[in-house]
Amino acid sequence: MGSNTPTDAESPKLGRPRSTTLDVAIATATIELLEEHGYAGLSLAAVAERAGTTTASIYRRFSSKSDMVITAVFRTDGDDVVSDTGDLADDVRTMVRWALEKYASPTGRAALAGLLSEPLDATTRAHAVGEVWHRMGDRLRRSIDSGDIDPTMDVGTLIVMLTGPAMAAATVHGPAAASDEWVERIASTLLDGIRA
Repeated sequence: MGSNTPTDAESPKLGRPRSTTLDVAIATATIELLEEHGYAGLSLAAVAERAGTTTASIYRRFSSKSDMVITAVFRTDGDDVVSDTGDLADDVRTMVRWALEKYASPTGRAALAGLLSEPLDATTRAHAVGEVWHRMGDRLRRSIDSGDIDPTMDVGTLIVMLTGPAMAAATVHGPAAASDEWVERIASTLLDGIRA
C-alpha cells in the first residue's frame, strides 16, 4: 500500500511497438508488386526493398509470402466488410459487395491465382478467413436469434453461400463482377433462400 510501483496491469510492455507506418508500407508494396508482376513474380525481398525495410522485419509480421499477401489484399476490418445496421438485407449486401470487390479487383485476382496454386496449411488458411468469417457468423447468428433467418440454417454454410458465388462471379467476369448488379443478384438470391 502507498507504493508507487506499478502493478502488472499498469506496467508498460517491454520492447518497441510495431510500426503501423511500416505495416502500411509493406501492404502497399505487396499490392503494387502483385499488380506489376503477379503472385509468382512477387518476392519478400522485393517487397522489403520497396517498403524500405528488411525481409527479417517482414518475417516478424508474417509467417510466409501467402500470409503477407492475404493480409495485404483481403483486409478484414471495417464496417464496409461486415456491417450491423439491424437491416439484414443491407448487411448481406455489404458482405457480398466486400467479397466481390476483393475477388474481382486485379490485385485480388492475382492474389487468388497464386494462393490457389500452392498448398496452404490449415493455420494459414484459418488465419486468412478466420476473422472475417467470425464477424460474418456473429452477424448472421444475430439474425437467426431475432427470427429474420430460418433457425434451421447452418451459419458456416451460409458464409460459404455468401462468399462462394462472389468468388465464382469474379473469376468468370473479372472487375465487371464488382457491380451493383452482381451484388443484388447474389444477395437477393441468398436472402430469398434463408429468410424465416
